[in-house]
Amino acid sequence: MSLRTIVCAGGGGVGKTTTSAALALALARQGHRTLVVTVDPARRLASAMGVAVDAEVHEARVDQASTGRLFALMPEPRRSTRTFIDLLFADEPEAKARMLKNRVYLLLADAAAGMHEVVSLMLVAKAIEEHAFDYLVVDTAPSRQGLDFVSYPGRLATLYEGRAVTWLGNLARGDEGESSGGLFAAGRRRVEGLFGRLVNPTTLADLAGLFAELAIVKDRFARLARVSEQLLLGDLTRYLLVAAPTGSAAADADYLRRRLKRLGQRPTALVLNRADESVPDWLSALETAGGLAADLAAALGTVHAEFHARQRAGDHLAEVLGKSVPGVPAVRLPTLEARDPSQIVRQLADRLAPRLSLLAGV
Repeated sequence: MSLRTIVCAGGGGVGKTTTSAALALALARQGHRTLVVTVDPARRLASAMGVAVDAEVHEARVDQASTGRLFALMPEPRRSTRTFIDLLFADEPEAKARMLKNRVYLLLADAAAGMHEVVSLMLVAKAIEEHAFDYLVVDTAPSRQGLDFVSYPGRLATLYEGRAVTWLGNLARGDEGESSGGLFAAGRRRVEGLFGRLVNPTTLADLAGLFAELAIVKDRFARLARVSEQLLLGDLTRYLLVAAPTGSAAADADYLRRRLKRLGQRPTALVLNRADESVPDWLSALETAGGLAADLAAALGTVHAEFHARQRAGDHLAEVLGKSVPGVPAVRLPTLEARDPSQIVRQLADRLAPRLSLLAGV
């Protein structure tokens, strides 16, 4: 089968990362080789899944049923720029050494907005080229801007496939300088003169060197960017909006729906966490058993009231989102509590398994 991508988007604190891991686990349990990638890795969850936070794909060990089929990629945000350089210049060690010493690169390295998301996608594209997967589950950043990165690969590929990077790289090296005649030479002098009035000669040399090194790897970058673009905006891509009964969840989901519309996409389904639909069976059984001590009966009453409050909150969230995202089916998941996050992942996977046809097109 062709690779299918599922992108989970939502605001902060709605259980999106855990839901992404659980969905990937549910798919792996059914025999699908699945890669889950999170651009905002939670180290506690990474530890529970048995994977490292780095630039490599690792087999995730959550339970025996997923052995050999569940894999995870959780890149380290603080090493994004260096990971980017390592990836692009893997076959160009001398150019890489020059780039790492370039003062303009060092100045911009930690200031590029969206760099971590771009690097994560490039690592996914590389993994897809090297391994065979059936499903890719992408956990986006926990904010309204979490979907901004979807348009990055296509824009960057267009930039790198164009002539600008090559031209600036040649300009920096002077490859076509004197031999190309008056037009190129005159253009070069004009550009140098313009930049020379804006920056000092040392910075100008570093800027020119930066473009020279990027020109060397532009084809590799453009290829990975196009693969990333297809993964995020292809015909086999699904988007899930994840929400929970929090103050801004409904507004965040509606905003992300509108953002998807501008990208030419539509949410496949809503996943509503902590949206209990009923009181659990064990609580009802205890209450109907009778003969309970007064203190225990009072405690059960408190627990019952709490569950009813969660149920009302879930009902309200489903109603509000049903109006703002009409026609999109919702999957409601109960509140789950456990000290071990891997246990929550397994329990959520159990709950999601019957809905994989809707969520993942299984």
